[in-house]
Amino acid sequence: MRRLGLYCGVVGIALAALMVWTPTTRVKADGRSIVGTWMFTTTLNTPPGAPPFIFTELAAINPGGTYVDAHGIAFNSQNPFAPPPIAVDSSDAYGSWQRLGDTNQFATTHKRLLFAGANTPPALYGSFFPGQNVGALTVETVLTLQAGQGGDTLSGPFTAQFTNLEGQVVFAASGMVSATRLAIQPLTNH
Repeated sequence: MRRLGLYCGVVGIALAALMVWTPTTRVKADGRSIVGTWMFTTTLNTPPGAPPFIFTELAAINPGGTYVDAHGIAFNSQNPFAPPPIAVDSSDAYGSWQRLGDTNQFATTHKRLLFAGANTPPALYGSFFPGQNVGALTVETVLTLQAGQGGDTLSGPFTAQFTNLEGQVVFAASGMVSATRLAIQPLTNH
């Protein structure tokens, strides 16, 4: 019995030592964290007189610097109003984020795979069959975290580049994003 107690004590000390040496990521800004699920609204810069191009998506910002985003225009190849370079379908986004110094700003980079759809132009993306991977979309942002009475918000500029499999940029865009943190809602009684 004494031997079992000694064994448990040694294992406990070893685990405690490992926890001390485990790296941690500081994700706080002004006492707040950006880790969580966010509802993003993305507004592309469009030429004067052109209709606005706005879409909504969900993103999960995870501890350790990972980012996952469910795209609001995943089947854009079916949109008859989409300009030819963005008439492609896309995957969910996966990426990284990091805090910029000791500020309340955070940089993100995420990528989506692009897939051929019914209206995808072969002149930009090469020959393909529907559903084939034809390129990638890279999005970069700098987001500012603000805490308010209505909850936390993120906002800032973004840039985006659509590239084909040869690495040629077929479309570049920029604009602004804003996000609100998803809050826990009370259950409704029916």
